[in-house]
Amino acid sequence: MKSRRHFIKLSGLSALGLTGKSHASEAATNPFIHGFNFKFKRGVPDEEVASLMKELAALKEKIPVLKEFFVGKNIAKRTHGFQYGEIAVFDKKEDLVLYEKHPEHQKLVKKILPRLEIGNGMDFFPIGEAKTKLGVASYKGHFVHAFNFKFKDGVSEQEIAGLMNELAGLKARIPVLKELVVGKNEAHWHRGFQYGQISVFEKKEDLMTYDKHPEHTKLVRKIGPKIVGGHAMDFIPIEA
Repeated sequence: MKSRRHFIKLSGLSALGLTGKSHASEAATNPFIHGFNFKFKRGVPDEEVASLMKELAALKEKIPVLKEFFVGKNIAKRTHGFQYGEIAVFDKKEDLVLYEKHPEHQKLVKKILPRLEIGNGMDFFPIGEAKTKLGVASYKGHFVHAFNFKFKDGVSEQEIAGLMNELAGLKARIPVLKELVVGKNEAHWHRGFQYGQISVFEKKEDLMTYDKHPEHTKLVRKIGPKIVGGHAMDFIPIEA
């Protein structure tokens, strides 16, 4: 129990809430991304979980280092038991620590931690040439898709990096992608997931358009045989 709490504190609840105010007219940047998937214990009522997640979403107005913050209920086809997800955007990696230590975050951690069974963290800097406006532009009401990649033993780091760079390059070729950031996972507890992807669409239906796009399906045929598993997280962000 002690080690579980330690891992959760390190890998994800540090991302447990996020977003400061948008700066609409600034140039695109490559920020530091933190994602986390929540799996609550059996017996914790859905209403209680929803209330806690709404409190989490509300942190975006309370913690200045949060440049963007998405929290939502997972509606992916296969949830693997993860009911909610959150994505935080910071100007720099060090801001994640400031967020984790903020009193408002600490107060909420004390409420969520005893009810949480497990979590999955994903921390990264975006790779590739395409710049992101996450933390700059407003994506209120958009649809968020996140995916964590776990590659098979024997697939080289070089090959994985090449495939992930190809994935990041899809942003320039698939119009429905409002955002696409891909990065190598450096969370303390990665559970074997080496890379993560976060996409933002104007509406839920655009995810299907993206999935069926020839450039995407061509890359899926290359990546699919090389992964041993993945976790999807699809949601419409909660209005705080």
